[in-house]
Amino acid sequence: MREMEFKMEIKYDHIVPGAKVKVEESELQDGLVVYYTIIPAIAMSGNFRRQEALKNFEGEVTKVRDGDGGAYYVTVAFDE
Repeated sequence: MREMEFKMEIKYDHIVPGAKVKVEESELQDGLVVYYTIIPAIAMSGNFRRQEALKNFEGEVTKVRDGDGGAYYVTVAFDE
């Protein structure tokens, strides 16, 4: 099990603990760095090295918390 945090600018009613989500991977720096987006463009992860890339692109929301500046943070668990 691997957990990853995503930043969400708008609170969506369907992004709650227990919700199933899919993510898509995007690349930076010629593929050396990757980041993930909960689709359809709901929230974005931080950057990870290619070696830390996800193997499974479907996960389950485990937590949603309020952050500073009006943002929300979504924690998603992935089976790895």
